[in-house]
Amino acid sequence: MISETPPAGLKTRRYERDSVFSSELQVALAPAATYERLLSSCGPAKAGHYVRSLRLPAMVVLVIAVMAPIMAVQRVTIGLVATAALSWCFVVALQAIVALAVIASAPARKVATLDALDLWFAGHVPYSLWMLCAFGVMAAMTTGRDRLLIASAVVPAIWTAFIVAAFCRTVLGATASGARWRAAAHFVAIWAITASYIAWAAGGWFQLLP
Repeated sequence: MISETPPAGLKTRRYERDSVFSSELQVALAPAATYERLLSSCGPAKAGHYVRSLRLPAMVVLVIAVMAPIMAVQRVTIGLVATAALSWCFVVALQAIVALAVIASAPARKVATLDALDLWFAGHVPYSLWMLCAFGVMAAMTTGRDRLLIASAVVPAIWTAFIVAAFCRTVLGATASGARWRAAAHFVAIWAITASYIAWAAGGWFQLLP
């Protein structure tokens, strides 16, 4: 369980967004400047602190839950969305675990853990756009879908690495080198987990490599 009580000398702060969607887009396009702005507009923690922090992870789950049925059966129903959300929510949970590991590596961070996690998920736009575009194209394809999915995933992965580095510099207060190795560690961790899952789903590495 994540404690809402920050370490000694660390102020708990809540940032106010002009618009959830505009802030996330700004993080994607200008991460360092946007994180600075979000931090500068922080205010005291308010009621519903935990609930508001779940908005962005829930949004990512919703994107996956909507796009997965489109790719699989080219239609969306409430039942399919609910089933996909339950089936794929572990993806967001794994992202949160990796994020918490990165956040915990910076005890001198400028915000409490829960606030840092909230800001972390503000950088979800690259992967959300990738799912919207790639999954939509794959829904119309009959062959080569797996190759397209893997090849196109390089774009959001690299894009996200820059956002993570900016997050580490701005929110966690890391040095330039510290931000780089944290971004690299995040990149390796996410791709290692993804490759392992694909290999498991394919029946093992010996089935995946050919």
